[in-house]
Amino acid sequence: MFWILTVVLFLLAALFVLLPLWRGRNKENRDVELRREANVALFHERQEDFKLELAAGNLDQQQFDQLIAELQHTLLSDVSSLESAQQQDSNKKKSDKNQKESAEQESFYSLNFMVPVVLALMFPVVAYGLYDRWGYLSDVEMMDLYQRTVDNRDDLEEAQALIVSLGESVQENDDQPWTWYFLAENFANIGMFNEAEIGYLRSADLLEETPEKALVLGRFAMAMYINADLQFTPEILDVIEQARDINPNEISILQLLASDAAENQNYDAAIEYWRLLIQANPNSEQAQQLRMNIAAAQQIMAQENPDAATGPIIAVNVSLAEGLELNENLRVFIAARNAEREGVPPLAATTLVVGNLPMTIRLDNSSAVGPFNLSTAENVYVSALVSYAGVATPQAGDYRVVSESFTHNNELAEINLVIAEQVE
Repeated sequence: MFWILTVVLFLLAALFVLLPLWRGRNKENRDVELRREANVALFHERQEDFKLELAAGNLDQQQFDQLIAELQHTLLSDVSSLESAQQQDSNKKKSDKNQKESAEQESFYSLNFMVPVVLALMFPVVAYGLYDRWGYLSDVEMMDLYQRTVDNRDDLEEAQALIVSLGESVQENDDQPWTWYFLAENFANIGMFNEAEIGYLRSADLLEETPEKALVLGRFAMAMYINADLQFTPEILDVIEQARDINPNEISILQLLASDAAENQNYDAAIEYWRLLIQANPNSEQAQQLRMNIAAAQQIMAQENPDAATGPIIAVNVSLAEGLELNENLRVFIAARNAEREGVPPLAATTLVVGNLPMTIRLDNSSAVGPFNLSTAENVYVSALVSYAGVATPQAGDYRVVSESFTHNNELAEINLVIAEQVE
């Protein structure tokens, strides 16, 4: 398809050059014909004028005949001159065919004609040559394989076919970093993490110190982590450090660190990494799931060590109004905000689902989701939102309740929220 489109575009561009040249060669014949038609039209117009003069009595018959004769003579002379010129030109061309061919060749090979034609023909050849030398033709040809890799991550047969195709490509040219990367991706898709590790490493070695290299290093660290039985080794930590030196918020690295921290019940570290992941795309489904992970981790920490939290603590008793029935899978967002500063992120927040209600939620400094926590504000208010869209921004039809503003005084405060009214 790439080659077909480029050929079509080159032909179209050439027509803009060649058509005007071709039309210019026929201009002389068109001019002669137009002059002949103009003379005939002028004759008929003057003839009609004389007839009107004769009918009005301004001319007698003898004068009319004389004027018509002169008009016919003039027309005959003009037409004869044009035909004579054409005939002479025709006779000249017919009398000496070699001279005609020579004249045509001379016209064809003139600078005015040849220069545009040569340039039009040379341009695609030169363009393809330069593109083949300095362009990214190999990357264009590989795009289909790359797209197939992205679209068929769960198709084992397709992954095996792609491994064969990409393997042939790296054998022909082993200096293509993204070919190595997608080869490693397909190895990972079918569970061959040792081979994937080799591919990721080769890809990373070929890339410069850019965010793209941090991405590849993240995948490399993930493959190493799996091959090390889900344990960090000094080599893996070194790769993680390399990636974070390039991009401290590389998604795959943060996911790996958060997963390992949660697996080892290091919830403080896991929450820190989850919050960084949320900031990358706050409104995504993954962000909503991460908020639930944070809430669950905070509940576990509060149960294990109730006195660990420092600063203000808000115990929020959340329930549905009597008789109100909602889908138990709808998300519920609990947030504490600065009462003196509207429009800033929540000081503390967590999320659950309607099926968890009624429930008491604990908000403290560890519940922060942005740059500020509860200790940074004296007057706060708490809200609870049941969202049909699954987002923290209230929309028409959602259910929401907001408390009065209060001062926490860096102590325990207890708030009751009963969800009853819809957002209009």
